[in-house]
Amino acid sequence: MQFSTESDVTLVVTSCGRFEHLCKTLESFDRYNTAPLKAVVVVEDSGSDAVHKVIPAHWEPHTTVLLNQPRLGQLAAIDRAYSLVDTAYVFHCEDDWEFYRPGFVEQSRKILDGFPQVLQVWLRSFAHDVRVNYPFHTLGDRLDLDGAACYYLLSSEPAWRGFSFNPGLRRLHDYKTVSPVARFASSAEGESRLSQEFEAQGYATVILESDAVLHTGDDAHVWADSDRQKQRKKRKRKIGRIAIGASVLVLGMVAGYIARGLI
Repeated sequence: MQFSTESDVTLVVTSCGRFEHLCKTLESFDRYNTAPLKAVVVVEDSGSDAVHKVIPAHWEPHTTVLLNQPRLGQLAAIDRAYSLVDTAYVFHCEDDWEFYRPGFVEQSRKILDGFPQVLQVWLRSFAHDVRVNYPFHTLGDRLDLDGAACYYLLSSEPAWRGFSFNPGLRRLHDYKTVSPVARFASSAEGESRLSQEFEAQGYATVILESDAVLHTGDDAHVWADSDRQKQRKKRKRKIGRIAIGASVLVLGMVAGYIARGLI
């Protein structure tokens, strides 16, 4: 990967103690990113200086590492990192992704420059990832700008309209219109509310036709207390729905037996 003072892209990476995952993320980004960067900002929410050991050696002169002591949580960490960005574009990244092909930054840049209404460009596979894990998302119209092909990413879920902290290129200006993002209580709430706010401003989200990144960290997610509470509530609601569904099924069967004189 190359660095240039003429570049208008800064890489921002949020991390929290998962250095094995972070190492893979940085190594794969270093291997496959072909767009020059001006700088890198890594914000380590665990406060551990072990993060320095996984940063590629040739990145070091261009990298600022922020150690949060005490831990701030993802949203406040994002605000802290973005306060140091002085480029028009940010490639935002978390610590648990693996990139696997070149050109994704350049393609994303073409789309953002060519379609001002596009907020961000998703890099995940729709067929093998998004459609499976987020079935409320569907593909809209196809766009193609000089070989950078993508689809509008649509959503049938009112609370999730497309904004995400997943890896992707975005404009610093768009972040500033909604900052600070730490005004929300959790990362999940932040993504949901920000997606609604940006949609209200007329923005849309797209996903590249040729995907470029794989999520590697589902097995080691770092939950903030607020997010952990939300997950507990979600599980309770799911268990409740299952119990209600089972009860309705049993009652229906009993009613059927009664109607046929079997009971």
